[in-house]
Amino acid sequence: MANLMGLGSGNNQLVTGYNELVRAASGNTGNLLFNYTLEQLIELDGADVKWSTPADTLNSAGHTLLLPMANNIGKHMDLMKSGPKLEGVNVHAVAMGLGAQFQLSDDFDTSFEKIPDASKAWLKLLCERSDVANVSVRGDLTHKVFERLGLGDKAVPLGCPSHFLSNNKQLGQLLKSKSQALTPTLKNGVTVTAGNPAIKNLAKLEQFLIGLINTHGGRYVVQSPKNLICLAENWLDDVSEADVEDVRDAFFPGDATPSMHNWFRQHATTYLSIPQWFSDISKADFVVGTRIHGCQIALQAGVPAVCLHIDSRTKELCETMQIPTLHARDFQRNPSLETLLDTVQNWDWDAYDDNRLNLARRTFDFVTQNGLTPSKKFAALLR
Repeated sequence: MANLMGLGSGNNQLVTGYNELVRAASGNTGNLLFNYTLEQLIELDGADVKWSTPADTLNSAGHTLLLPMANNIGKHMDLMKSGPKLEGVNVHAVAMGLGAQFQLSDDFDTSFEKIPDASKAWLKLLCERSDVANVSVRGDLTHKVFERLGLGDKAVPLGCPSHFLSNNKQLGQLLKSKSQALTPTLKNGVTVTAGNPAIKNLAKLEQFLIGLINTHGGRYVVQSPKNLICLAENWLDDVSEADVEDVRDAFFPGDATPSMHNWFRQHATTYLSIPQWFSDISKADFVVGTRIHGCQIALQAGVPAVCLHIDSRTKELCETMQIPTLHARDFQRNPSLETLLDTVQNWDWDAYDDNRLNLARRTFDFVTQNGLTPSKKFAALLR
């Protein structure tokens, strides 16, 4: 058996403020999606453990550790300090979904040098005791990091486990049919995966996406950061006036602050329940935004979506899983609903299906080679 060493599904906890949300789901609720999916795909012993769990406790239990991970490689994170605590752990550890986060404008050598030495040491610690490849990475770029560290044989590019949340073997055909039926009226509205007001050079893009909701109706699904979450959930005591004004300045420059508050009350949502998120987003006609997992859950629910990639982490995942994508900054120069609809209507959904099942088979093999037991749900996808 295996322990999931991470967030789990968040256990659908009731939360009444930002700090409670972080404890239940971290500072980005998109992380819940791949945690939840691994709970669906792999047989676990039912007792999640935290990244900070002492090595003695883990060793005494004797279970394989399954580590759901995200864009944890890059200058932004010291894995030895802030990642799962693996020093002194002698049970087998398996990481899935690990990715590098680099600027698109930086070359690989520059980005690699910016990774903290402690993170490189942590990656070696993760891999050195395994006789098989025990890390699934987001794509070829992240795999190149492992190759540079002499660990290329310990990592396999498989995208994100969330790619297999749906058990529909012909998911691409469903998406193809729904894409062809789309019209610019979007009678059931549009869902936008909310961006980040701190990224000032994409403010015009976000204003355009918010305008789509104002024109067609729909939802604004917030995953991060804190000020957007607090506005979406009306936790105004948890956020400063300055942070609220940062959102208004970036995303609602023509509106008064009370008007922005009303807009968030009407349109914005932050999810802790993956089943509820899945159910709600399945009712949208179309989904677009800069959040890869917000777009991914839409696709898994059979809703056409376009991910507007902003850095290497989102670009790499879209390429590996063949998810419809456009470069966010390029799109911002001349944004239009017609371009977005044209993207999904002309996407190669046949290739999407072929690639998805190929990745599923390779992920299944990766899981079994690491001594993990795939669930009946996962096995059914490959029958």
